[in-house]
Amino acid sequence: MMPSAPFKRPNLLTRIPLFLCGLGMFYLIAIYSRPTEAQLQHMRLVKSLEPFLERASLPVDRTNRWSDDDRAAAFGKMLFGDVRFSSSGEVSCATCHDPTRSFTDGKRVAVGVGTGTRNTPTVLGSARQRWQTWDGRADTLWSQAAEPMESAVEMNFDRVSAVQLVRADPDLLAAYENAFGAMPLGLPPPDWNQKARPVREGAPADALSLAWDSLVPSRREAIDEVFSRMMKSLGAFQRTLDAQPSRFDQYATAVCARDDAGAKVLTESEARGWIVFHEVAKCDQCHSGVEFTDGEFHNLGLPGADGRLPDDRGRHAAIPKLKSDPFSSAGAFSDDANGKQATLVRGLKSDPESWGQMRTPSLRNVGLTAPYMHDGRFATLEEVVQFYDLLEGAVALDHHRESVLRPLGLSDGEKADLVAFLRALGGTTRPVEN
Repeated sequence: MMPSAPFKRPNLLTRIPLFLCGLGMFYLIAIYSRPTEAQLQHMRLVKSLEPFLERASLPVDRTNRWSDDDRAAAFGKMLFGDVRFSSSGEVSCATCHDPTRSFTDGKRVAVGVGTGTRNTPTVLGSARQRWQTWDGRADTLWSQAAEPMESAVEMNFDRVSAVQLVRADPDLLAAYENAFGAMPLGLPPPDWNQKARPVREGAPADALSLAWDSLVPSRREAIDEVFSRMMKSLGAFQRTLDAQPSRFDQYATAVCARDDAGAKVLTESEARGWIVFHEVAKCDQCHSGVEFTDGEFHNLGLPGADGRLPDDRGRHAAIPKLKSDPFSSAGAFSDDANGKQATLVRGLKSDPESWGQMRTPSLRNVGLTAPYMHDGRFATLEEVVQFYDLLEGAVALDHHRESVLRPLGLSDGEKADLVAFLRALGGTTRPVEN
């Protein structure tokens, strides 16, 4: 047998070309497989839009057993537009929450029987919010409905007259009984016309509250039972008033599906505005998620009238009112008084940090709900963007103003694009038929 030839290592001159060839191939593969800047931008865009591909269903309201009852909602719809539930006979829920104005009123501050101090927020999509009203003094739709009817500057009515009106009107009575059955025992006689209601929060006793106190407990309980069901009907109706999908939602779906034609539902300016909103101005630090709100409370440092220090306590004053409200989720008329939301309410504290804080509103339909801010100080979206751009006039009250707020320093083009984007968040608004 012939001995095998000894193994010879390739010399260095042979190995270097092989190494360089492999390195070159690796470099070419890396170059041609690396995403371009345009591809990276598109991937970031898709990632930012993916949360808008699916919108959650309405959260269940366990505090109102009739929240999704069509019969209760039908009764609530009747109450919503009835001006007879006001002392002037001219104001209803729909006076301020006008269906033709995206359920706002277009006024700087609400005007009912009297003139309020805050702007009317839309009720579209309010069933998706944990807290109601600017300061969160209500934590359910139905508890929110109770205060305006008896508020001196809103409808200025009283619950006894409200119950008696339902009993006296054949259509209202039929709608009530269709949803809830027969009226409870213990109510006043049908022709009894004494006006009465509990004392208003923070107000001194008056003739109506003294009349309420003079009623026997069983009569007060029966009146409150009917009144609370009226409010729960209004809550059930308002759950049907959801904000509809916008052109931006259509754009998000098209971009994520690589539907270039469908993505043209937004103009180039509107599409750029989303980038300004999300990446440049970072508006979604507070106006976050599919509903464009974090649902929480913030102090923007808006100055008071004539440049004075802010005088609206906001969340700080609302928390004690909420915790004592018998119509809250933790109150006597709640259908889930030991539930999660009720536990949250009982644990709230009105500490100094809450002074002047207001709830972050949803930006859906924001182009249809001018004027803006809790006091309606800005007539246009351009004015709102200008305020955030410069924070001109904002009052720094130590820890009482949001530390996240910084002047944005946007260019004129970026501000125009941002406003265009905000207007693209409007969905279809269907008028409520009588």
